[in-house]
Amino acid sequence: MKKSQTFRLLVFLSYTVGVAIGLYLIVVTAWADMESAFYGFSRLAESGLDGFSCPVVMNRDETRMVSLTVSNTMERALSPTVRVEISTPMLVDEYQETIELAPGESKKLEWSIGPENIDLERFIFAKALVFGTYPVPSRETTCGIFILNLPVSGRVILPVLVVLSLLGMGWGLYELNKAATSSVWLEKNVRPMMFLAGVVTLGIFVGFWGGWVPSALLLAVALLMIFILLGTFMMSERRRK
Repeated sequence: MKKSQTFRLLVFLSYTVGVAIGLYLIVVTAWADMESAFYGFSRLAESGLDGFSCPVVMNRDETRMVSLTVSNTMERALSPTVRVEISTPMLVDEYQETIELAPGESKKLEWSIGPENIDLERFIFAKALVFGTYPVPSRETTCGIFILNLPVSGRVILPVLVVLSLLGMGWGLYELNKAATSSVWLEKNVRPMMFLAGVVTLGIFVGFWGGWVPSALLLAVALLMIFILLGTFMMSERRRK
C-alpha cells in the first residue's frame, strides 16, 4: 500500500511538473511577444508580415540570428525594400536594404542579435517591415525574445523544457488514467486533466508561432482549469475527513 501511494505521488508530481514547465513556456513566449508589440517601434503598415523568424529564448551571453524570408508571388519582378529594427538599451538599430525578386522567387535575409540588444533587462525585440510594391501593400510584424539567466544556450534549454513538459504530462496522464478506477476523484477528473494538458501543449506551440493573444487566452483557460481541479480536490479531501 505504501509503495502504491509513493508511486501515485510520483505520477502526480510528473504531471504537475509537466504542466508547470508548459505554463512557464507559455508565459515567457507570450510575454516577450506582447512586450514587442508595445515596445515603441514605428508603425508604418497595417498588414501583417509572414516569414519573420526569431529565437524564442536566449541566454545573456548568446549570439543568434533573426531572419526574414521575403517571397514574390507576383508574375513580374519586384524590388521590395526591407527594414529591420532591433532593440538596444538606447536607440534601436536599423537595417535597410532593397532586394531583387524574380517571379516566384524567395530570399532569406538574416541579422545578428546578442547581448548588446537586450533591453528592459530580460528581452530582445525586433521588427521587420517590407515596404509596399504595387499591388502588394506594406507589411510589418514584431517579435520578442526572452532572456534567461542560465549558462545553457537557448538552443539547448528550449527543446529540453518542451520534452520535459510533454513527457511529464504524457507519462503522468497514462498512469493516472490506469489508476482512475481506484479513486473516485481521479475517475471524475482524469478527463479534465487531459483537457488541461491539451491546452498547455497547444499554448506552447502557439507561443512558438508568435501569437501572444491566443497564447494569453490559452493561459487563462489553463489557469481556470487548474483552479477548478484544485477546488474539486479540496472538496473531495474534506468529504473524506
